[in-house]
Order: sequence, then C-alpha cells, then structure tokens
Amino acid sequence: MTLTQLLKAYEFDELMPVINEMFPGTNKFRPQLQEAYELAVDMRAVPSKKTIRYKIMDIPGTDHKYMGAEDSNFDTTWEACLGKEIVRDKGVDLSEAELTANAFVNLCLIARGPRSFEPSRQILLKG
Repeated sequence: MTLTQLLKAYEFDELMPVINEMFPGTNKFRPQLQEAYELAVDMRAVPSKKTIRYKIMDIPGTDHKYMGAEDSNFDTTWEACLGKEIVRDKGVDLSEAELTANAFVNLCLIARGPRSFEPSRQILLKG
C-alpha cells in the first residue's frame, strides 16, 4: 500500500496512541501532528516508482539494531512521499499501524511539507 492509502486507513485518534508508544512524550505535540495528518490526508499523492523500505538497520558504533526506513526515503515533498509504496523487508515485524505511524512522523520531520505547516514543523523539530 502507499503511504496515503495507509494514512487514510486510520483515523488520527487511532494513530496518535501508536505514535506516542513508539515515540514516548509525543502527546504534547498532538495539535501539530493532527494538523499534519489533516493536511496529508487531504493532499493529492504523486504516484511514484520509489518505495519507503522498512528494514533491520544497525545503530552505528553499537551492536544494536532497529527497524526503520532510511531518512533518504523521505527526502522529497509530502506529495511524493504519500505516493510511495511502503515495503517491509523480511524480519521486520512492525504492524501496519506502526509502519503508518513511523512513516507519518518521518513525513512530518524530514519531508518538505506545505508552507502552512512550517511553524508546526519547527515546534516538532525543537521538541
């Protein structure tokens, strides 16, 4: 599924607890994240052949690993990210809700969003 399809499969109130579980303390950013969600689900996605690939990645300088997507997968506009297919490599056991929540947070923090969202993005980045 594409990121836009995943986002539209959930109400914001369903995603927010998942976001807060994955990123503790993000409840204080609920207004900014809800604004981003509303903008994203109303936005027209640009079809893309590129993917957002979730895989098991090493934490540099440690023996630890985590499941995530490369930041470069989000280094584009929101419209382009929303049109990308979400792909899960073998061994990635994130649920669909967790994939959606993680990709959404990365969209907010990394991708180039609408100008109207920039003040809220700055609040997210400072937090």
